[in-house]
Amino acid sequence: MMNIFFETASRLEHYKDIKNCLLKGYTPAAVTGVSGIHKAMLTAALSSLGCCLLICADEADATKMCADMNEMAGEEISCVYPAKDMNFAYMEGISREYEHRRIAALSDIMSGRCRIMAASMEACLQGTIPPAALKEYTFTIQTGSELDTAALQKTLIASGYTKTDQVEGTAQFAVRGSIIDVFPVQERQPVRIELWGDEVDSVAYFDIESQRRGEGLEQVTIAPALEIIFPAVSEQVRRMEELAKSARGKLTDKIRENIQKDIDLLESGIMLTDLDKYYTLAYSETATVFDYFGGGFCAVSE
Repeated sequence: MMNIFFETASRLEHYKDIKNCLLKGYTPAAVTGVSGIHKAMLTAALSSLGCCLLICADEADATKMCADMNEMAGEEISCVYPAKDMNFAYMEGISREYEHRRIAALSDIMSGRCRIMAASMEACLQGTIPPAALKEYTFTIQTGSELDTAALQKTLIASGYTKTDQVEGTAQFAVRGSIIDVFPVQERQPVRIELWGDEVDSVAYFDIESQRRGEGLEQVTIAPALEIIFPAVSEQVRRMEELAKSARGKLTDKIRENIQKDIDLLESGIMLTDLDKYYTLAYSETATVFDYFGGGFCAVSE
């Protein structure tokens, strides 16, 4: 049954006009004289035509628009894509919460879990993980399939997950015999995978506090926990060494010294927290959120 809010919108003449413009490609089209809640209603209704990138004045506005759209829909049809604070210096204990939220939003749009992404223009213009790379480093575990525990751990670590004794937050995983707990960045709850030999016997959500199993699943999809991913540490080191050799100018010695410090950290098993400065080493072209909306439309609020 069509949602009452969207059914009401579909009867409005201005909605029909805008819908016709989108379907026939008569864009850009301007809509004036609508309040914030009407913008949310209109965007949510139009998203039935295809996924939508909603550019807002700032992140607070994007968050409010998402909340309004989800409330009207009665389900989570939209997500917020936050801007990143660039980090070019190694720092211990840096939070990756916003990075995980960005990846979760991109995963939700790519998978169709959400059909609207709200973001500020600042966030839209920043480099992120390309769609092809996100697909490559996202994998699914199904009940009844075979699973190599050692290979899974390597994949998770390479994708930015942290191994812990007990999962307590996003992007963590734990292995206890035939039980593997993992908290995918695009999920709202952690998942428990139980093995029978090398076969996946069951997959289910579980509660972090009680550690008790909850709703069972047929499968779980795990997205990477990093926006900047290299195929392997050895390949990352090789590219960084080439970058150091190519350095020229008065600060050449300092540049090479700083790169070597990062190489030493990598070779000692420490993950870099300042990967932003190596974005162009990981990807040949800069990708933005616009690359995830090739078949949809873009709406600009204010």
